[in-house]
Amino acid sequence: MRAYEIIYRRFEQPLLSMGLRMLGRREDAEDAVQMTFLKLYRSIGKFRFDSKFSSYLFRIMLNVCFDLIKKRTGEKSGKREVDNAPHQPAVELRLQLDEAIRALPERMRACFVLFAVEELKQDEIAEMLNMRLGTVKAHIFQAKARLRALLTDAPSEVTT
Repeated sequence: MRAYEIIYRRFEQPLLSMGLRMLGRREDAEDAVQMTFLKLYRSIGKFRFDSKFSSYLFRIMLNVCFDLIKKRTGEKSGKREVDNAPHQPAVELRLQLDEAIRALPERMRACFVLFAVEELKQDEIAEMLNMRLGTVKAHIFQAKARLRALLTDAPSEVTT
C-alpha cells in the first residue's frame, strides 16, 4: 500500500491535467483519475516491464478517458458554460485553447496532449497508443495546424 500511495502522489496531478484536457470538466477528470488508479490496482500484476511504468499508467488513463468520451456520445455536446464576469485576456485565451483542444478528434487530441502538455516523446506516445511513429507525428502536426487555424480565426473579445 505504501508503494501505491507513492505512485498516487507522483502521478495524480499529471493524470488530472491530462484528464482536464481530454474531458474538459474537472469533475470528469477527477473521476477518470480515480478510475485509473482503481484499474491500476486491479491490473498491476499484468504489467510486464516491457515499457515504462508511466507509459502503462497513462495508457490506462487514456482508455478511461476514451470510455468516458464514448459514454458522452449521444449526450448534448453544448458549449461550456462560462459566467458573464469579465475575463482577463490570458484567461480568455486559455478557455479558447482548451475548447479548441477538446474539439480535436480523440486520438489526435491524445497525441497532442501527451506531447505538448505532458511532454512525452513521440516514440513513447506511439508505444502507449499502439500507433506507428509516423501516425503520431502526423496527428501532432495536424493538431497544431488545426489549433493554429482555430485560434487565429477566433474572434477576439478583448476590447481596448
